[in-house]
Amino acid sequence: MSRHRRNRISYLALGRRSSDYVMHAWYLRVVTLVIIAGLSIGSRSSVLAIALCLAASLGSFLLWVNERHLRRGTQPRFWLSQAYLRNVIKTDGRHRLSLGSYFEIPEAFVLIAIPSWIATDDPLWARLIMLAAATVFLITTSLLIFNDHTWFNPDETDPPAWHEIFRRLAGPITALPVCLIALPADWGPNGWLAALAISLMPLAVVGSRILDTDLIMKALPDLVQEESHAGRELVLSETHGALSTNLRLIEQRAREIREVAPSLYELAVSANSRLRETLTLGQLGRDSSRNVQKLEAPILTLARAVGAKADIDISVDTLQAGDRDLAHLVLNDLVGNALNAGAGAIRVTVAPDGAQVAISVTDDAPPMVHGVWKTPGTSSARLEARLGGLSGSLTSAQNGATKTVTARWLPESK
Repeated sequence: MSRHRRNRISYLALGRRSSDYVMHAWYLRVVTLVIIAGLSIGSRSSVLAIALCLAASLGSFLLWVNERHLRRGTQPRFWLSQAYLRNVIKTDGRHRLSLGSYFEIPEAFVLIAIPSWIATDDPLWARLIMLAAATVFLITTSLLIFNDHTWFNPDETDPPAWHEIFRRLAGPITALPVCLIALPADWGPNGWLAALAISLMPLAVVGSRILDTDLIMKALPDLVQEESHAGRELVLSETHGALSTNLRLIEQRAREIREVAPSLYELAVSANSRLRETLTLGQLGRDSSRNVQKLEAPILTLARAVGAKADIDISVDTLQAGDRDLAHLVLNDLVGNALNAGAGAIRVTVAPDGAQVAISVTDDAPPMVHGVWKTPGTSSARLEARLGGLSGSLTSAQNGATKTVTARWLPESK
């Protein structure tokens, strides 16, 4: 039920604000304790009420001590604080109540009971204010449980369904004990409806807070991805603008001497192709230049440079680094030759062929002159020799007005 919500970005975002959120809840609890204790002073049961407020502050005290030591990186000396810290570390990110919750939940019930059953001789307005303060205390406890980063932990891929059901019903679950404790008390003819409204306050506060958090955290991963791609696109654009001209010039110079330095030419082709394919990283959903689909970038670049139409079909899932370099060289040679021969449209397929990988380039250029292709010293001859070393081949077939040149080899992964 909650798998859509379990995202690493959301989990980290809520984890980072967790400490501040806990301290804000602590401040609210201190205020509520002071309000309840202060307003109960005028009651005949003030000693009992104040004593219960002090007892109910134990969980908040442990919470404050724990956050203080976590922020300072120190260890508590008191045994209960030590147990509290160990339990927080053990339950962090997991669907288990921390030790603090076992203190804070009963404490909230005690605070609700003070204006309902103990300080009953206080004025009605004072009792209602105390009831509202005690309800806020319980709400902060509920939100620390149901609005925690735990619910976004991607490591818990299959949590029990009842966890999610309890979270969806967090509002009613929080309001129910308030109603059970407060509403049976004597609030007089003018106070019962006000007590009812205060008791139902968790329905709106807890439920809306959890829903708002879910909506924000659901939109956060897409927002982060869009912003990261925007930054990536800027860096790639600047890098491409700074290097593309020089690399093209290097490739052109290397082409002139490829007869005597074929390896230098291959390195220049590979570097230029890698730079061109990195431009696709700026597209949303393209996460790595190692993706086989990046092979289409240099093809489109070459075709657009001469105004040719390119149709590309890549059905190979993955290629090792050496095979990707060879694929770049094959595509640069075959597509470059087709476009130089005057092709107006090319079709490129990269597909598995048994245990081999096959790259085919079909074009509508005029047929090759007989006896020129693969003659000693040409790029096609060197390419055929390299493919032959990998149990591959380089073949050509004329099909009416089109011809297809196919390069095959046995990839590293086989």
